[in-house]
Amino acid sequence: MNIFRPLRETFRHGLLAALFAGAAVPISAAELTDLYQAKVAAGQSQAQWQREALQAVLLKVTGNQALLSQPPLSEELRNSGQYVVQFQQVQQNGQSMLLVTLDGQKITQYLQQQQIPIWGARRPDVLLWLTERPTETPQFVLSPEHPLRKALQDQAALYGLSLQFPLYDETDTTALNETASWSGDWTLLAQASSRYQADEVYNLLFDQITDATGLVQFRLTWQQQVNGEVQSKELLSADAMKLASQFCAELAASQAARYAVRTTTTGQTGELVLTFDGVSSLTDLVALRRLIAGQLTVREHHLTQYSASQAVLTLQLASSAEEFYRALSLVRELSPVSESGSGAQNALPETGAASDEALHQGDQSQATGTADVAAQAGVADAEAAMEAALGAQPEPSTALSQNVPSLPAAGAQVVENPAVRGHAPVVTTRYLFKRQ
Repeated sequence: MNIFRPLRETFRHGLLAALFAGAAVPISAAELTDLYQAKVAAGQSQAQWQREALQAVLLKVTGNQALLSQPPLSEELRNSGQYVVQFQQVQQNGQSMLLVTLDGQKITQYLQQQQIPIWGARRPDVLLWLTERPTETPQFVLSPEHPLRKALQDQAALYGLSLQFPLYDETDTTALNETASWSGDWTLLAQASSRYQADEVYNLLFDQITDATGLVQFRLTWQQQVNGEVQSKELLSADAMKLASQFCAELAASQAARYAVRTTTTGQTGELVLTFDGVSSLTDLVALRRLIAGQLTVREHHLTQYSASQAVLTLQLASSAEEFYRALSLVRELSPVSESGSGAQNALPETGAASDEALHQGDQSQATGTADVAAQAGVADAEAAMEAALGAQPEPSTALSQNVPSLPAAGAQVVENPAVRGHAPVVTTRYLFKRQ
């Protein structure tokens, strides 16, 4: 009996629907909107569902399943009730569930006190090429209803991973076929992956083997190219769906190790001055400041200068500089710019530039093209609008950190993308802001 048959039949039933669904290039969920929410089964005791909800949120915030069974988190799970903000009954797949919202600020403060790294809402986009070999001929796993593909998505949701699969349309299959994928041709894999603009690309190969004892097991082999070298690992299990759990657990632990930040309530902070180009209106400036204020790695920030299409912010860091730059690499609205690049302007503000207390020209700068904001009409209105807009933004859950290393000097150059494992973070004092 071919044990791949159930998987292949599911694939066949879902293939036509997938092909005629008119799907576009997948939109990633790089920023979680439910980081401090969890769905748990209804019908449990209050203590049980509260514990499950906190455990689910802590898994997303830390990315490490093992931490939940170790002190102090295992002990804090007994106090789950104090973190619950609200809950409501919902239906999911015909089952009654509870959608529980927990206090993110309180959870953040607790993890800070325990010096446990916190993994924020920004997550790397991961592209998965999934190929199976039920017979001698490998084939792409095209259907979203394929059991292994569904299991990967379900497990990814538990950790807050941002996974997407290729469309496997004519563009993909022209650039890459199943044989090249199965053989691990990373030249072709890289070319075919470029259209998706993912932070990480994995090649997953699914088949079955018979070990020396005659036991048949499923095997999931993952490959990733890092710094020009292909890394790989085999995962084995008699239960094919457990392979999805193993892979997502390892992926989450790897990402959390790079992007989770350790912040504390004591110690000194580093100061960093960043220049942002493309800030062409008051609306852009408000959006930029909210974006910076929402970073766990930033304790506070101040506007140092605002002129035509440019803003300079002074940041007090709540983490190490390396953690700051790694976290910032996941912010899609910001692109690092080389100081030596074309059109680059001075990174540091001139003496007497406008500040938070003596604000700027707002949208009128686009018409005048001048940085002499004090001389423009309507400055008071722009100031009032800015203060009102910024006053409405939520306070970030950040704190100070200890032993912040030396920060890069102005003019530091851009290096390779840190989203690829093994690369150093992008170090620059200049960014291009692109409001989404």
